[in-house]
Amino acid sequence: MKTTQNEDDSNEAPYVVEKVLDRRITSAGKIEYYLKWKGYSEADNTWEPDENLDCPELIAKYEEARRMKEFKEAKKKAGKKKLEEITKPRGYERGLALARIVGATDCGGELMFLVQWSGTDEMDILAAATVNERDPATVIAYYEAKSKVVEKAKERAKFAAYEEERVDVASGNDGEGGVEVDGVGGGGMETISGTEIPSGTLEAMMED
Repeated sequence: MKTTQNEDDSNEAPYVVEKVLDRRITSAGKIEYYLKWKGYSEADNTWEPDENLDCPELIAKYEEARRMKEFKEAKKKAGKKKLEEITKPRGYERGLALARIVGATDCGGELMFLVQWSGTDEMDILAAATVNERDPATVIAYYEAKSKVVEKAKERAKFAAYEEERVDVASGNDGEGGVEVDGVGGGGMETISGTEIPSGTLEAMMED
């Protein structure tokens, strides 16, 4: 450990700080500075605790430069991250195999697919025409699965109507108040792919 003084200090001292080169925090939580001593070589640089130093101007100069450097690095890193996000491959540019079509929606009159890729949880929204061109088998499988859901819902609706009508007949109600199989009788209805089914049927099937 060396006793320090500013170059302008009138007291005599064997060591004068020429420049503050670095800073660290010890395991005990104390701040130390790495110093270049005036009149000595780099081999004589030492770490000194801040409470032993008498060179506030040099420390302030170093701290200001350090803060500016950290700010510039953080700004550059944030800009680089944003740039990477913008230029990140999307859709088929990812070079990944299409895992499945999650859903479909109309966007400004154009049919779009929400798709998931193999090996990642990230998804993309792509034009249905593009997916149909690149992965027609996946598109067919998607629509076939949707068709099966609708057909199963229709079958359940018909069965529910039949059961209600059977109960009415057995009770002597002659079917009055029954649910129409082909119409919109009974409870609330909803349209799925152009087919009317009882409300909640699709949700129940999704839980199966």
